[in-house]
Amino acid sequence: MEYWNQAADVFMSDRFCLYRNIAAVIGTAYVLRFLLKKLWALSGGFCAYFLAPWGISRINIKKYGSWAVVTGASEGIGRGYALELARQGLNVAIMSRSREKLEKVEEEIRSKYNRDVRVIPVDFSEGQSVYDDIQAEISDLDIAILVNNVGLSLKHPEFFAEVDEMRHRQIIELNCQSMIQMTHLVLPKMLEQKKGIIVNISSLSGAAPSPLLTVYSATKVFVRYFSAALQTEYRRKGIIVQCVSPGFVATAMSGIRRPSLIAPDPVTYAKRAVATIGLRDHTNAYIPHVLQEYLIGALPGWVIQKMFYGAMTQVRSTAIKKKQKRS
Repeated sequence: MEYWNQAADVFMSDRFCLYRNIAAVIGTAYVLRFLLKKLWALSGGFCAYFLAPWGISRINIKKYGSWAVVTGASEGIGRGYALELARQGLNVAIMSRSREKLEKVEEEIRSKYNRDVRVIPVDFSEGQSVYDDIQAEISDLDIAILVNNVGLSLKHPEFFAEVDEMRHRQIIELNCQSMIQMTHLVLPKMLEQKKGIIVNISSLSGAAPSPLLTVYSATKVFVRYFSAALQTEYRRKGIIVQCVSPGFVATAMSGIRRPSLIAPDPVTYAKRAVATIGLRDHTNAYIPHVLQEYLIGALPGWVIQKMFYGAMTQVRSTAIKKKQKRS
């Protein structure tokens, strides 16, 4: 009897050690996986945000084709992309509503970089009817990259029920539908050639619900999900899909006139963003904006909601007071 008790003790002891060792291996593997993922993310971020802007580790976009197509290119981030892509040696097809503003960008590109420019005036708010004309304008181009930048927001933050329904429809049309339609126009040819780049401009407003920018914020979440799903579908077919989520940039849409550390000028921002193509599926491009998104993700949702609500209501009040003074 004593023999069997001793044997049982040994067996139980060995089994306990076995379980303990298995648990230790699983725990170690999990920790290593976590650390490797973080290390990989940090190394990718280092390449994208510190090396690539100096020309190290970035991809050669000219290998994908000879033309860039940029929507919303008459000013702001779209103009910044057009200039930066021209600087890197691509010809540029630029689209926006104002022919006059587009022609100024055309002149700037030709004088600075001596590249071909195709000016395509188009009002994306007109909906489906404009895309046949766009197709006719770009069908002969060897397109390396499409930048879906055209977008629309409110003139200032406002409560949902106070915004005209037509304005909300236009925001959805420009921020979502135009992106889908432009992707339909260029993706089939890219798939035939087994190469191509599609860049979709989102916003930090898509990182968390933004009260008083309700529909605009929702459209920017759409851009993030659309881009991520599209990249998963076509990554193995030679297509790069990138989502870019800027914070404040000194543009007419943001209402910020002077660049600062937090709000760079559009050309600087576009240069940083283009440098991350092929390195990051989703990027904020500019280090202060990267830190802002990290902070949004780290804080509890209710804290972010309260902060956003307070900030947006304050901006709304300031805008209304300015409007009243002008009238």
